[in-house]
Amino acid sequence: MPNKEKRSPIEILLEGNEGLRRGSDEYFAYNRILFNIEGLDDLTGGGVPKKRITIFTGPSNVGKSYLASQAVKSVQQEGGLAGWIDAELSWDPQWMEQCGIDTENVLVAQPTTGEEAFGLVTALMDQGVDLVVLDSIAGLVPSNVQEEDFSYNPMAWQARFVNQSIPKMMTHLQYGSALILINQMRSSIGPVALENMPGGQAQTYFSHFILNLRRSGWIKDKDQRVGFDIEVRCRKSKAGGKPYESCIIPFRLQGGIDMTELVIREAIDKGLIAQKGPWYKLGDYKALQGLNGVRVFLAEKPDVVEDLKARMKIDVEDDA
Repeated sequence: MPNKEKRSPIEILLEGNEGLRRGSDEYFAYNRILFNIEGLDDLTGGGVPKKRITIFTGPSNVGKSYLASQAVKSVQQEGGLAGWIDAELSWDPQWMEQCGIDTENVLVAQPTTGEEAFGLVTALMDQGVDLVVLDSIAGLVPSNVQEEDFSYNPMAWQARFVNQSIPKMMTHLQYGSALILINQMRSSIGPVALENMPGGQAQTYFSHFILNLRRSGWIKDKDQRVGFDIEVRCRKSKAGGKPYESCIIPFRLQGGIDMTELVIREAIDKGLIAQKGPWYKLGDYKALQGLNGVRVFLAEKPDVVEDLKARMKIDVEDDA
């Protein structure tokens, strides 16, 4: 009798169970969506991961929706499709266009209940939409609460609703979408004010990335506030990146991310721009007074900015 080829236990189990795969199977691979903001892409290991849940959380007015818009912009630049579920009724086409989004080619919905919001999210994910943004968890109200009068306030109604809903969304990730959930930070009731995300603990358990945003300082032009620094800290990561580290992003109120400011700060850190008191020296050029002086100089010399970028890139490659 011919000798039958002996099969390994793993081959036998794979044959009889459709849900089992080898750990190296392509099914488990996933791509990322760049922010095209160097420090943030480095912090997150290449951007927002697909087939994963990413949470942006932090106090109000710190740039959460703006960073989500940059992911949408990146998707559109690659020819992809994005959806935005606006539970806060805050979608502003003019501002989103200023952020770089092609508003004609993004799907937007303003649901009236939490169930409708999650239903729209899963419907978009099932169609393989590249990126779905839900803005925000804090704005979701389940139908049983929505239908009651304003005095109706059962204990932990939002947490119960979100805790039940988040796990149900996990299986829809298999179709390839990246899901961004935006949330706020609230102070807990008690003798010690601890910060928590509204909507319960399921977000923390089931999310793969949690990025915490803070305002860490103001950008001023003379005495006028023209922007602020966004500190982004990677609070949790199950998809690479640099957990528990942070990056600083200079945000201009009228113009989005200040890319020139990013170049200046990195150039100073790498010694390409020398600082002595209030004076800054860049190569053979005359000394410049104050950071505003450097900004004005580089705004008039885009070739110098590109040269600094190239030199910083070389330094990074040499360090590697």
